[in-house]
Amino acid sequence: MVGLGLAAVRDMMSYAKYDPASLFPVKNGIAIGISQSGRFLRQFLYQGFNTDEHGRKVFDGLIIHTAGAGRGSFNHRFAQPSRDAHRYSSFFYPTDIFPFTSRTQADPETGLKTGLFTHMDNWGHLPNIFYTNTGYEYWGRAASLIHTTTDGARDIEPYPNERMYHLASGQHFVGRFPPDSKLPGSRAYRGTPLNFLYTMRALLARMVAWVRDHTEPPPSAYPRIDAGTLVPIDKVAFPKLPDVTFPQVAHEAYRVNYGPRWQEGIIDRQPPELGKPFPILVPQVNTFGNELGGVRSVEILVPLATYTPWSLRTGFPGATDELTDFLGTYIPLPKTEAERREASDPRPSIASLYADKKDYLTSVERAARSLVEQRFLLDEDVPRVVARAAQHWDWIFRLSRDPTRN
Repeated sequence: MVGLGLAAVRDMMSYAKYDPASLFPVKNGIAIGISQSGRFLRQFLYQGFNTDEHGRKVFDGLIIHTAGAGRGSFNHRFAQPSRDAHRYSSFFYPTDIFPFTSRTQADPETGLKTGLFTHMDNWGHLPNIFYTNTGYEYWGRAASLIHTTTDGARDIEPYPNERMYHLASGQHFVGRFPPDSKLPGSRAYRGTPLNFLYTMRALLARMVAWVRDHTEPPPSAYPRIDAGTLVPIDKVAFPKLPDVTFPQVAHEAYRVNYGPRWQEGIIDRQPPELGKPFPILVPQVNTFGNELGGVRSVEILVPLATYTPWSLRTGFPGATDELTDFLGTYIPLPKTEAERREASDPRPSIASLYADKKDYLTSVERAARSLVEQRFLLDEDVPRVVARAAQHWDWIFRLSRDPTRN
């Protein structure tokens, strides 16, 4: 019964678009999938479900958010759709498995040759697609594989119907503000409040315009090998902070063998036979430790903090060198030069960047307006972004006045 989910979603949209008796008639269909449902949409594409039983196009647009390189257990015998894969949980379930890119690639290790669009019977039925991934998906969901070769040596270009947007330095979801989970013995907090939802609002409007009016969306913005913004972990130039440890690991996608009937949806080997992992690359960072190569929000363009998309298991009973699932790390900048020197912090102080709060907010509004011009922010959201920035400034400087606050 699991595989019927793919057919049900296909048939629901087909009914809405083409049945004269539809209770909710639509002209165009756009699907948005987040995390697990984003992986579902990648599976939907891979198995050719965007053509209905009468040979008609189903969805006109897809926004696949925080799915990384994953698909999932959505259409095989004894499938468990809620299973994903992490470095130390749900590991043996078919989630981050070849193919990863839309363009067909051959894997020299296994001899398999396929791509995400391989099973599309009618390429005219390909929808317009946004792949949006935060920094976390590069560390925890192998996202680099959706736009690199299987050997991690070269970039793979997306098709004209695709755009890729990296939400720089974001964790898997937007954390609460103000943050409240301070790491032991550190100025850092587990979980980041970097708010990429304003970008997602703008991208939804761009997708509607692309589908309805054929208005091209902004160019893809993601880290690339040829630009030096996508690198191996040991090449990341993260600032050396005395109270924050940089990770040495990231989630890996493995070559897996589930047995001879896997292509028929039947697993004969469980756990599967593991082959070599695929190379994993992550975004390079700037001197603040914030990620390069993607859509950089106001928090990154006019920084008061370092936002990492990863968080180590600091303070846990064991495996403290492993990643905490889904969460990033938030590290405020030192407020003054004296504080920076006392903490041996190589990052600039807030006082060296901005004369005062007014100067900071002027820079925030300028950065917000630049994002509006790039179509990554709606004009109506500029006041909200500026107000959020003002709250951020006030909270950081309140910390120094109230020693009881975390």
